[in-house]
Amino acid sequence: MSSKKIEDFIIKYLCNEATKEDLDQLSKWISIDGNSRIFDEYVKIYYEVTTAMNKPPDIEKIKKNLLRDIQKDRKRSRILSVQNYFKYAAVFVLFFGIGYLLWQSIPDSKPTNILSPKDEPVTITLDNGTTKIIKPSEISVLRDSEGNIIGKQDQTQLTYSKDVETEELIYNTLKVPYGKRFDVVLSDGTQVYLNAGTTLRYPINFPKGKKRNVFLTGEAYFEVAKDNAHPFIVSIGTMHIEVLGTAFNVSNYSEDSSMSTVLVEGSIMLYQEKDEDALGGSTLLEPGFKAEWNKKNGNMSIEQVDTKIYTAWVEGKLVFRNTPFLRIRQSLERKYNVNIQNTNSDLDHQLYDATFDIETIEEVLESFKRSYEIEYYIENNEIIIK
Repeated sequence: MSSKKIEDFIIKYLCNEATKEDLDQLSKWISIDGNSRIFDEYVKIYYEVTTAMNKPPDIEKIKKNLLRDIQKDRKRSRILSVQNYFKYAAVFVLFFGIGYLLWQSIPDSKPTNILSPKDEPVTITLDNGTTKIIKPSEISVLRDSEGNIIGKQDQTQLTYSKDVETEELIYNTLKVPYGKRFDVVLSDGTQVYLNAGTTLRYPINFPKGKKRNVFLTGEAYFEVAKDNAHPFIVSIGTMHIEVLGTAFNVSNYSEDSSMSTVLVEGSIMLYQEKDEDALGGSTLLEPGFKAEWNKKNGNMSIEQVDTKIYTAWVEGKLVFRNTPFLRIRQSLERKYNVNIQNTNSDLDHQLYDATFDIETIEEVLESFKRSYEIEYYIENNEIIIK
């Protein structure tokens, strides 16, 4: 039987394409003394090829290894036997024939690579404009621009001291990037949970006789320390949320078309700035309700909601109920610090229900793919939805 014919049988066998007759012929050939070792070489090289299918074979390295084996056989025998010649010829044919062709035959799909979310630092800007990086793993003291201790850091939480007294308002600005969360306990004891992509500007101390005013871009959950003499105000653009002591969520991302607040307990008063001296009409919000302002026209709407949906992020969860896909992918971008490009404009307006907890971004995407048949691929560290 010719070497070409045997080569065809072996290739069909390794590619699971051999017929019963092919297998019978191959079995007879292997049973001949010496041919089993040649067959083993084919199998060995084949599996080396299949484990490197995602990259072109290193031709020079392969040649070097094969020539090394040939030299070993030459030392054992001055003249290569026909059998050895057949063996090495077969190996070369397999590697540079079937092996390279298999690599070439990989479907020409969009390049996919492992998604690597960006890792950006949490930063704090002091009253003199100095910006410092906060490492979430550290436990340290917090100092002002002059080196005075004003609080402490315990990993992902800053706690400001109640003992620091100032006559003037001195501000710090905490910036939390996408993919991270951070907490702040203000000097009055108010607890603030900051979601990914959030910036909070706040005084290091609240002087007596003045309102407690902080400024938010992004999303935060507030548990406000009660102080009847000093109302607490969260400013989001031209909108203001005033409270005495309560728990509520505020969302004001720059990319969103609206701002909103959801009241969990207590009561809050909502009003909009009309000019420097006058305030527009105020609205009192009750627990279990959400107020939403349209950024374009300033109109406000109020509706009763399940507050747990809007505060689930504090526990690391994402909960969506009857939510447009546009809002969902924006939330995913913030939580995982990834870029998601949607080429299907109709998809952004479709409504979905979903809940995620400890899943990775890859697991979230696969869940949408299974449940809603949403197709995607990863290219240049970006998620692209078809």
